[in-house]
Amino acid sequence: MQKSSAPTLGLALSGSGNRTAFYIGFLEVLNEAAIKIDYISACSGGCLVAAAYACGTLAEFKKMVLEMNFKDFKDIMVRDRGEGGLYKLDYMEEILNEKFIKGLHFDEVKPIMVFTAVDVETGELVDLCIGEIARAARISCTTPGLFESIKWGNRVLVDGGVLSVVPIASLKKFSPDVSVSLNLALTRNVFTGAQMSAKKMMNALKKVLLINEISELIKSFWPEDDAADFGKSPKLFSVLGKSLDLAIYANKKYMDDDGCDLKISPDFKGFNRASLSAETMKKYYEMGRKVAEENVPKIKALLKARATSASS
Repeated sequence: MQKSSAPTLGLALSGSGNRTAFYIGFLEVLNEAAIKIDYISACSGGCLVAAAYACGTLAEFKKMVLEMNFKDFKDIMVRDRGEGGLYKLDYMEEILNEKFIKGLHFDEVKPIMVFTAVDVETGELVDLCIGEIARAARISCTTPGLFESIKWGNRVLVDGGVLSVVPIASLKKFSPDVSVSLNLALTRNVFTGAQMSAKKMMNALKKVLLINEISELIKSFWPEDDAADFGKSPKLFSVLGKSLDLAIYANKKYMDDDGCDLKISPDFKGFNRASLSAETMKKYYEMGRKVAEENVPKIKALLKARATSASS
């Protein structure tokens, strides 16, 4: 009798803001527990850790993240008001590629990955799963208004979290036997109302995208006169407006039952959601390990149940 193959496992990683170190600890523990991951879908900060994990450089990425502070974060952001954003992420993409991704493409690594983005012109959720991993990760981190939107062929792409902060639908396309979602995001709110000033637009955006820490970051390096310039940039204002419309729509479409076998939503009460200090990064990393240790038995039980079911 032919032995059936082991059941496959898929992880869906939400955007993470300053909580990226959580994923590092979580994936480390799964590795130590010999739990093989076959598929990963991710958006925004989740893409960065997934990329390092798949490229075999998670240890190096961990070292950088745990030593990172706000100045380091600020240094990778290049000021530019050109294509719908205040900053560019060119330098971040360069660092990712040079130090952690090594120019690899999606078809050259395991596990199989997909990063999500949103086409602000068509309102479509776009799966990025071919080509350069570093480029796709950078696109999925493109918070509308804050970072320059990216042209990809005939598309204008921004952070996939605009439509779906936990990319379950993208993971489900791989049909893993066991699916696990990790939601590190904050609470989503539905919006009503008409035209907003630039300041109000940013306040609304931070709630919709589940990244409240953005306001704290902007206060640190965004002078008051930029608020006035913000409203004078037609391209930037257009990207923000379209992103908000999509996000409001997404509240009704993408936040229902996700159909995952295991949903993990850690409680970050007491954590400073805007802090980028080394101390904060270490706390998130340790929490990621703790949550993983709590869930390893559940994941193993799910995989065992699928294996038993397949062999019967």
